[in-house]
Amino acid sequence: MSNTLKIDTVICFLQEVEKHPSAMMFRGQSDSEWHLTPSLARLNPKKFPIKLNDGWKGAENHLINEFKKYALTHLKVEPKNKLEWLIQAQHHGLPTRLLDWSTNPLKALYFAVENSQHDHTDGKVFIYTPRMWSTSSDNMSNIDRDNTIEAFFPVAINDRVLAQEGCFTLFPQQESFDPIKPFVEGFSTSDAVGMFSLIIDKEAKSDLRKQLARLGVSDMSLFPDLDGISKKICRDFGAL
Repeated sequence: MSNTLKIDTVICFLQEVEKHPSAMMFRGQSDSEWHLTPSLARLNPKKFPIKLNDGWKGAENHLINEFKKYALTHLKVEPKNKLEWLIQAQHHGLPTRLLDWSTNPLKALYFAVENSQHDHTDGKVFIYTPRMWSTSSDNMSNIDRDNTIEAFFPVAINDRVLAQEGCFTLFPQQESFDPIKPFVEGFSTSDAVGMFSLIIDKEAKSDLRKQLARLGVSDMSLFPDLDGISKKICRDFGAL
């Protein structure tokens, strides 16, 4: 279900969200035309510098193994399993099968409007109520399933996950380079399970950024590190 209403204020946004009290996960995107695909799916296998025989599974394993080689000395706590390594890698820009969401709708709205380079196009916030989800990444024993998208709330293994009230969907594992299918909208009105979206008016993005900042949803609150400080300084200076 896609809503034709265009959101132009935080109040309007929250009013729409309140119509769906069972909603659990929220994701904002700067361009309403973008598909819901993980960053791994946006890579071009033809440009890989090495030959991989087991498709996207091989690409993911190679990237994570390279990340492990160099990342460990920079981490306060060593990840306990592959899923925690994926979460760490995701939050530092490495392509993975994970798709970031938040349990806080205002933080999802921030990501739909924060990049002024996309002010020429409408944004979108996806609102998702999964039929099932894991309340902790510790409960997920098999992350290499090949047929389902799984939703989960992670252990807060870094400050960004905590600050962004992060949760994730994990896409199926694939041993081929067939295109990874995007997550698509669909909603069951009988049990309020599924996903729909709200369009964010491009003309209102600048005002929405200011409204969110007044509510404490800002670069520094969502990125509680030097990156967040730099983003705030650049935004105040007009460089973002």
